[in-house]
Amino acid sequence: MTNGWTDVSNADVVLVMGGNPAENHPVGFRFVMEAKRLRKAKIVCVDPRFTRTAAVSDLYVPIRSGTDIAFLGGLIHYALTENKYQRKYVEQHTNASFLIAEGFGFSEGHFSGWKDGKYDKTTWQYELDGQGYAKVDPTLEHPRCVFQLMKAHYSRYTPDVVANICGCTAEEFVKAAAMITIAAAEDKSGTVLYALGWTHHSFAVQLIHAAAMVQLLMGNIGMPGGGVNAQRGHANIQGSTDMGSWNNLPGYLKIPRANQGTLADYLKANTPKALRPNSLNYWGNTPKFMTSLLKAYYGPHATAANGYGYDWIPKVAEGADHSWGTFFDEMHAGKMEGLISFGMNPVANGPNTPKMIRALSKLKWMIVAENFETETAAFWRAKELAGSEYPQSMKAEDIQTEVFLLPAACFAEKDGAFVNSSRWLQWKEAAVDPPGEARRDQEIIADLFLAVRALYEKEGGKSPEPVLKMQWNFAKPHAPTLREVAREVNGVDLETGKQ
Repeated sequence: MTNGWTDVSNADVVLVMGGNPAENHPVGFRFVMEAKRLRKAKIVCVDPRFTRTAAVSDLYVPIRSGTDIAFLGGLIHYALTENKYQRKYVEQHTNASFLIAEGFGFSEGHFSGWKDGKYDKTTWQYELDGQGYAKVDPTLEHPRCVFQLMKAHYSRYTPDVVANICGCTAEEFVKAAAMITIAAAEDKSGTVLYALGWTHHSFAVQLIHAAAMVQLLMGNIGMPGGGVNAQRGHANIQGSTDMGSWNNLPGYLKIPRANQGTLADYLKANTPKALRPNSLNYWGNTPKFMTSLLKAYYGPHATAANGYGYDWIPKVAEGADHSWGTFFDEMHAGKMEGLISFGMNPVANGPNTPKMIRALSKLKWMIVAENFETETAAFWRAKELAGSEYPQSMKAEDIQTEVFLLPAACFAEKDGAFVNSSRWLQWKEAAVDPPGEARRDQEIIADLFLAVRALYEKEGGKSPEPVLKMQWNFAKPHAPTLREVAREVNGVDLETGKQ
């Protein structure tokens, strides 16, 4: 969320796509209704279904499922051709005036560099001047400036094309576009609200990029009542994202790649240079961020002489993809041995439940830490529990996967931080202790880590340094408190020892 729920009350236009906040986020949706009541804000709902959000909107446009990106492309085309964009904002606060290097192009559905199923992005560069800054055309007329290339690319998304793809009428689209682009006026602002109806698509990234482009054209990023604002599907999913994923280390630092063998290689590849004079260039601080993270991981073992322990960080092969959907494909192909699942239920949440069940059946082991037996934990009993829905499921006795179901504490039984949709950090205390044998997540993780460390100390093994040199300075190593973890995440001055 670039803004926050309370800020939605400052909007003059609210575009809702890929979500149904009136029903699924009712506490936050009151700020939408507040904007409607106090500012006469217009609500536009674009959705395959007539939802409760659609019921209170000023305009509802039905579209075919999965065609949102064409609708957004049409909005970009409409804004550019009908002069419904903020010229000064676009000039000063976007890269629209930047010139793209010669050789970049788009033809027959592919950008330049497409070969053998992947892109060579050599031509995807700005044209630089002698100082290394991007050349610009403030008039936005140069044929290779971003603005003109964008106009050419989105010229195909006419109202008729949008209608043909999306299933609405051209008149419905134009009416919606006219209402949405009211927010392009300098004294107006508009917000885009989306949820899992976008993020669960395989092309979710492109959807959200397109929404960001719409908002940048209308000058609605960095403005009260503006932004591209996600309604997350679960409590604290934002906090989980902030702590890293397969392709990001904590703090949104990029995961090292196999061809970045040294810390110097990594920093050279991932520290951007300012493209314009006086640019903030936040990620120019990547060397500081990465060094701080490595010191947090390895403490006194991380020194300048050993690249602060950079060698001990796993490296991802160039071009490799270990995202959720891909690793289930690899699991289905028999290329994985085990899975540790916390707070996730892929059998129920995945797009192809029978395939998920077959994939899990090919593991040697699986650990599930949950409050109760989920569909994932019970996948090996699918034949018994839901044979009519999944008739091709294997019999339990034919499945070799060893499943360990560990009872875990629920949210009310553990303290810690929540990061809400507005990215506010909120601390909570445990209301009660976990019942029976249920344990808090960090205790389960601590036991697993310390058991692996003990095996390395006793038996040795490949790459021992990441495990043996990892900092684990908690008062109770097997039961770290989340207050200790929070202090570590917050950082410490290595000279003074102060938080």
